[in-house]
Amino acid sequence: MITSLLHPSPHTKIMVVTSHLDSMTEQLGAFLAPYEGLIDVSLFPGDHQNLTSFHKTFTIKDYKSPAGGIPRDYAAVIVQDVLHLHESPHKFLELLYRTLLNASEIIILQKNGSMSFPEVESLLDQVEFRAINAITDFIEGYDVIVAKKMHMWGKGL
Repeated sequence: MITSLLHPSPHTKIMVVTSHLDSMTEQLGAFLAPYEGLIDVSLFPGDHQNLTSFHKTFTIKDYKSPAGGIPRDYAAVIVQDVLHLHESPHKFLELLYRTLLNASEIIILQKNGSMSFPEVESLLDQVEFRAINAITDFIEGYDVIVAKKMHMWGKGL
């Protein structure tokens, strides 16, 4: 489960950027509840189940637009099946970088084969994410890539 990649503390705030809101986000909410954590969601065009309400919901009109979010506000951003569809993935990742607190993580979930690991790794590296790792066979049918925004590295402030 994706929650094993997270390190919550009291009032942890996470953003989920997705093209299909599903039960994963509901499970994240249950996981963060004991920490009084919050989830913001950015809904790109796609199939979204009507699940629980979230702290903030950003409805994104197309795959040219940035994800919603607040600068330096999130302990983690989970990007689910959006990166390979976005018309400007580099710019998209740059803006997500700004929404993260220092020493926070981006977790990219892509259906197997949507983008190669070297391609995603290159994009993340260009945007100054560090400690980029692919986790295979973690979630069936998905490639999982985790990277970190490091304090004082590159654009780290």
